[in-house]
Amino acid sequence: MLSLIMHTTAIRLYTGLLSLLMTGFVLGCQSSPPVTEGYPHQQALQGKTLQQVLACAGPPLQKRENDTVTMLRYYREAPILEESMVSSKGSRPTVHHGCWATVILHDQRVDHVRYHFVPSSMDASNDCEEIFANCRK
Repeated sequence: MLSLIMHTTAIRLYTGLLSLLMTGFVLGCQSSPPVTEGYPHQQALQGKTLQQVLACAGPPLQKRENDTVTMLRYYREAPILEESMVSSKGSRPTVHHGCWATVILHDQRVDHVRYHFVPSSMDASNDCEEIFANCRK
């Protein structure tokens, strides 16, 4: 009888842990939606021409064109010094992060800009904003 109770308890514990593990796995695979507004440099790009964006942000890592739509993809990682946290006995590493910026142009003018933070759990907007720092002029 005692072995049956221990066996049943072990199965319940195993099932509970498996459920918890699977839930964590599923949630870990989800990404947050892109940030489409709210940052000054992001908003300053609205209405700029393709040539103006290339002049202030430089060449993108990726450029795709399809009829009247052009997509530019930029990526910027955080500087190395930003990725370490000073503590009383030196420094310790923090999460490596960066930001993907996607600029969508319709008829050669910026229609919208999206930021995707890497990792999605961290606000890396300053990395994307830095890509377009020269575009506010």
